Parts: sequence; C-alpha cells; structure tokens
Amino acid sequence: MMATLLTPWTETLLAVFILAAGLTLGALIALALGRLLDEAWLAPLHPALSAMAHATPVLVPIALPLLLAVPALYGWGALPDVGVWHEPAVFTGRGVALVVLWAWLGRVLTRPRAAGRTAGAALLALVLTGAIAMEDWALSGDQAWTGSLQGLSLLVEQVGAALALATLIALRHAMPNEAARNGLERVLLTLAMATLWLWFVQYIVVYAADLPPEAAWYLRRSVGGWGWVKAGIALPALLLAIGLALVPQWRAWRLVVVSVLMLAQHVAHLLWVLRPDGAAPVAAAALVPMLVLLGLVLACPRQARPA
Repeated sequence: MMATLLTPWTETLLAVFILAAGLTLGALIALALGRLLDEAWLAPLHPALSAMAHATPVLVPIALPLLLAVPALYGWGALPDVGVWHEPAVFTGRGVALVVLWAWLGRVLTRPRAAGRTAGAALLALVLTGAIAMEDWALSGDQAWTGSLQGLSLLVEQVGAALALATLIALRHAMPNEAARNGLERVLLTLAMATLWLWFVQYIVVYAADLPPEAAWYLRRSVGGWGWVKAGIALPALLLAIGLALVPQWRAWRLVVVSVLMLAQHVAHLLWVLRPDGAAPVAAAALVPMLVLLGLVLACPRQARPA
C-alpha cells in the first residue's frame, strides 16, 4: 500500500537518485582517468570533480524512500521467487556496498598525490561496479531487457556529464589554459562519440536479432511522447555537441554550449531509459533533474582564480 502511494513521486525521485549517483560515479571515473593519464584538464576541474566525488553520502537519504517503493518501481520486487540476485535484502546490501566503496575511492582519488597505479585499480573497480549499479538501479525495472550495452552507455554518459558540469563550474572562475583546454576538447569529444557509438551498436544488435522482448523495450519508449525525448532531445543534443566539438581551438562559448548539450542529452536519455509509467508527465520528470544541475552550477560563486 505504501509503495503504491509513493510511486508517482518515487519515479521522479529515482531519476534524481540515478542522476546524482551518475554524477558521483562519473566524477570518480574522471578523476581516475585524469590521474592515470596525467591530464592537464584535471587541475582546473579538480575542485568541482572532488566536490562531486565527496558527495557520495548524499545518495543515502535520497535512496531511503526508494527502498519503500521497490515492489512498485521494479517488477521483480513483487514476485514471490526472484532469485538470490534480486532478493530485496541482497539488492539493498549490494547498493550499500557500492556506495561505501565509491565513498572510499573518492577519498583515495582526491588525495593530492594519488599514484597512477592506484588510479588504474580504482578505474577498473569503478567501471565494474558502475555497470552493476546501472543494471540494478536503471535497467532491472524492465524485466524484458536482459544483458545490454545500455548500462555501459549510461556509464560513459555519466563521465561526460560530470566533466561537462565540472567544466561549467570551472568556467565561472576562469578559462582553462591552452593545454587544459585542448585536453578537455579531446576528452569531451571522445566521450560524446563513444556514447553515440554505443547507442547505435545496441540498436543495430536488437534490430538484427529481431527478438520480441528487446524490440518491445524500444517500442514502449516510443509511445506517450517518450519517443520524442530520445529522437527530439537526446539525439539532436548529442549530434550538435559532436558537431561543435569537431572544430578545434574552442572558445569559452563553445565549451559552455558543448557542456550544456552533453548534460541535456544525458538527462533526456536517462529519463527515456527509465520511462516513468506513473502520473509524472515528461516535462515534470525532466524539470527536477535539470533544476538540480542548474542549482549545482549557480551554487558556485563566480570569482577570479588565484594566480
């Protein structure tokens, strides 16, 4: 009964939770990559990425109401025999373990002298646990979908979204130097193209296999306005970001536009994947995550960086 009453709100709250978890996870992966490859863009983006990485404990209070609505949010939650992997206690314990691991890795990766070897091991752990988290939290609600690249696609998007958000915050202080800007251009373009490639490959695999459950997964996301969320917002935003990113030597406005487009496509695609079935319409479901991101940017006061 409680789960049924909470469903209209928890569907939107689930999107906010996965968005917050994705930004945290994306920031951690970006920190690990920057440390491992000794990237110049890490210095100007480090304060914002560190803040997102240290925000991992915030996921706990957001997740608590969701635990009450597991049977309503996830179809398997109401089944009498769901298997060990999806037992509510195991599902909750696995989620807690992931959050604790990410919180610890956040402390490790934000240390001033985190070694490249440590960053490499952390990157491997983050990719593996991130894929598990996205399969659990974002994809397992639709039981027709088993095993896909959607989880990896979300993971790549989250790294791009975290870097984009960190870039917008850093630009409120100062324009990164040339070396950092060039590196940022490359990594944002790479992540955007990797996202597009993963979307395309996943769709082609489903189209070629012609399996009814996987085809139905896409068809359910083409009704009630949800098709336009992907085809009218997420895909055009990603393509425009790639088009702008292909031109080298970005100015500040191009960094801002590419970053905003990558954030917009991530939020739109995340909502499309989750596809709330309750009372919240598309516009209302999209409004909350976008306001969260806007608040994060505006919360950072604009000031000159010390020389």
